[in-house]
Amino acid sequence: MPKVTISKPFNYQHGGEVKRYKTGAQDVSQAVADHAKAKGFIEPEAPTKPAPKGETKQ
Repeated sequence: MPKVTISKPFNYQHGGEVKRYKTGAQDVSQAVADHAKAKGFIEPEAPTKPAPKGETKQ
């Protein structure tokens, strides 16, 4: 299960069940994570910086 940080609360319906997701970091199913990302309900992931390059010996 992916862990996402929800920035805006939203409801997600699967079958006949509706679940409300509140703001904050949560473990959610991949389907919920995909929905939240597509609709803008989660905080964008911070870009990662590449590790500094060390000296190479020849």
